[in-house]
Amino acid sequence: MNESTRTDGPGGTDPRARGWRATLVVPLAAVLALALVDGVARVPAGAQAPATPPFRNTMSNPYRMLEAWPSLGPGMKWGAAIGLIPDNTGGTWMLFRSEPPIMHFTGAGAIDARFGDGMFVQAHGFCRDRDGNFWAGDSGPFGDAPGTAGRGFQMFKFSPDGKVLLTLGKAGVSRAGPDTFIGPTACAIAPNGDVIIADGHWPRPSTAQQDGDRLVRYTTDGRYVRDYGRFGSGPGEFMGPHALAFDSRGRLFVADRSNNRVQILDADLNPLDEWRHFGRPSGISILRDDTLIVSDSESGRPIGGPPAAPEGGGSALRNPGWQPGIRIGSARDGSLRLFIDGTRPEGLAGDELGNVFAGLTGGCDASPSGGCLQKFVPK
Repeated sequence: MNESTRTDGPGGTDPRARGWRATLVVPLAAVLALALVDGVARVPAGAQAPATPPFRNTMSNPYRMLEAWPSLGPGMKWGAAIGLIPDNTGGTWMLFRSEPPIMHFTGAGAIDARFGDGMFVQAHGFCRDRDGNFWAGDSGPFGDAPGTAGRGFQMFKFSPDGKVLLTLGKAGVSRAGPDTFIGPTACAIAPNGDVIIADGHWPRPSTAQQDGDRLVRYTTDGRYVRDYGRFGSGPGEFMGPHALAFDSRGRLFVADRSNNRVQILDADLNPLDEWRHFGRPSGISILRDDTLIVSDSESGRPIGGPPAAPEGGGSALRNPGWQPGIRIGSARDGSLRLFIDGTRPEGLAGDELGNVFAGLTGGCDASPSGGCLQKFVPK
């Protein structure tokens, strides 16, 4: 097996401290109990996935999770927490895979707004434009699901009070086009106000387009502008783009998840660089001072993917040897400073008060937060 690496170096005690750099690239022993097919780690048929290697976090973690926060209220059930938009008062807007799918939690953890019932097959992607409107995606099912025929693969624009203002994509159609999506997963508002949408989730149904992963630009009134990139692993190519965030210079950071990298694009969305030391990225958040926060929910797990993925297709073990969790560093220089371990969040956002919000899509019952939404605060 090829040696895998993990960046787990020292960090400061302040999440906004400057000057720390990731300097450790530690070779790991081969992962046990795996079959090797063409040099790729795979889980043998009928075998259980191996547990995450028992690494001990040697990086600074100046955060603690709030227990029993938030509160859903009587009669409500948790769904996977996939999209987060902090309100910078200690609360956050949430996109859940449950009913209702969109809710606002105050800093105290109480719900004071909810909408979007019955609209989503698989909620995915959540952002807010300059006018305060919400954009929420529906990536469609992750596998063949006849019961969802004629639904999914769309983006919805909601007013601040939950009225549907605009729908992009054709319900039930998974195809890369100017008016259709393979499966939208994320959105971000460009410096000029346009909406950038990440398109192409893995795994996906067999009836979906099996390539065509891209970024798509629309005006806020729904006019298609252009595509960026294509399916692949080269510069400016994408394989399951899963989260988006702009930095202070207008550069776009893309969680190119099935390629196990963060891609950085310039203001014109041309490729600049790729960073692999933030793990297998599911979520990305960038604060005003360019603090970069990246969540890793899939490293060390068998996840369906395309044959062109680094580990191969099928349910290969993804990004073996890396710890899941939340890595915090700098979008300016790529330094890696802090690591929040003991969590596998897919949804992610940070606020300007120093809070980090994490959304779980599994293991919610075991979370000290009491459900799928976690809030980390400075110790």
